[in-house]
Amino acid sequence: MKRFMMIAAMLLSVFALSSCEEDQWGYDNRVVFSAAGGDEDVDGDDSIHTLSIGNKEGDEKQAVEVAGVMTVTYDWLTATAIKGDNEIHLIAQPNKTGEKRKLYVYGMIGNRVMDITVVQNK
Repeated sequence: MKRFMMIAAMLLSVFALSSCEEDQWGYDNRVVFSAAGGDEDVDGDDSIHTLSIGNKEGDEKQAVEVAGVMTVTYDWLTATAIKGDNEIHLIAQPNKTGEKRKLYVYGMIGNRVMDITVVQNK
């Protein structure tokens, strides 16, 4: 019985931790663009207060805010959001590199960071 309780407690803690990590406030975890590029809106349940794009290798660009509209461009990807709104507009330029590309869009929601992996096929 003791062993069963210990296993149950471990499983519950794993489920609790994994659900916290997956909390994206309704925003998609991943967006995929074709090589042709294009645009896509990503909606969530809570409002975004900051916006940036990075490569997870230490290089990241912060959005510039003008009249409540946050816009950031990093290499081939542009992200735009209205401060306090719950939608991010993504625009991917055509991929002529012949290689798959990947960037990460970050948004501050409350005091936590949400991230979306953006992939563009070759």
